[in-house]
Amino acid sequence: MSAYQLMTLDPPYLLGDEQANFKLIGWTEIDDPAAPDIELTINGRPVAFHARPRPEVALHFPGIKASGVMAELDFRSLLAGVDTQQDLGGFLVEAKLRSDHRERVFEYAVTPGWMQAVFGAPLKARPVPPAHLQIRVAGAAAGEFCRAGGIAAQQIERLLAEGGGLAAGQAVLDFGCGPGRVLQALAPRHPGVRFHGCDIDAEAIAWCRDNLGDLGIFEVNGTLPPLPFGDASFDAIYGLSVFTHLPEAYQAPWLDDLRRVLKPSGRLLTTIMNPLAYDLPQAIRDSAAATGFAYWGDAAETEGLPSFYRLAYHTHDYVRREWARGFEVLRIGGHDLNDTQDSVLLRRV
Repeated sequence: MSAYQLMTLDPPYLLGDEQANFKLIGWTEIDDPAAPDIELTINGRPVAFHARPRPEVALHFPGIKASGVMAELDFRSLLAGVDTQQDLGGFLVEAKLRSDHRERVFEYAVTPGWMQAVFGAPLKARPVPPAHLQIRVAGAAAGEFCRAGGIAAQQIERLLAEGGGLAAGQAVLDFGCGPGRVLQALAPRHPGVRFHGCDIDAEAIAWCRDNLGDLGIFEVNGTLPPLPFGDASFDAIYGLSVFTHLPEAYQAPWLDDLRRVLKPSGRLLTTIMNPLAYDLPQAIRDSAAATGFAYWGDAAETEGLPSFYRLAYHTHDYVRREWARGFEVLRIGGHDLNDTQDSVLLRRV
């Protein structure tokens, strides 16, 4: 399956106190309008739905054939006996829509009142940040925020395993944690690890403190070092899509400070975007060809973050040459972390 599927279930992806009954509406691309092969499940349970042709979708996506999907949901009966804590992360409604070879999962956050109405008890709902914080880190609030964090958490586990993995008693830092998308998925899987998160986004850190304080300790950091942590504080640090946004003058100081807060032989896992893998403006390609690094200062700003937070690109040769000061470069991946970014695993020396 491709990473992007032409299918949608309508937002907003939040079920309030009075929505124990809910009309779910959306559409999906199909192969054969005469025999559409569509399946809808809610938290793994099949759901009956109505399908109808949606020819108007082709006005926006020329050439495709689409079917509408509509389901009347009674969550009290549909979810009777379901796992309400989902790996201790709290409950989230997950609607999976499949059409032929296509598949997407859409998440619906729920309120405490919804939990009481559906399950008859004040159970924990999965904390999901508001849409504007999701957009700030993911570019969209498309109903798959927690799922994307879970995928990234599994990728981080796999990559850090090359340097010894995560073990009870360790301290781990999520550098540039935003509203905790990855930490929220990773921490319940490693209850013996002490997790910390930091970010320049004070609003995101405030949300983490209010909603994820049982999973980690969260701190605001400045746009330049130092971090608010002591020397040799962490066994491992991961920072997804951070160096991919910083001007070159910011990068060496941050690498030096991350080295400072790492223990000897501690691991740093981060990501880069390889300019050879993207169709970039000529000036950006020329800069990358000349030095191995390119900063796209005219890329769109991210609302709520500093104006320098744009797009940065690194060749693998640049990383091996420039990031080896104080680190051993253990590996550089290819489109293997955080969607289309390349992982970089370093060990402090």
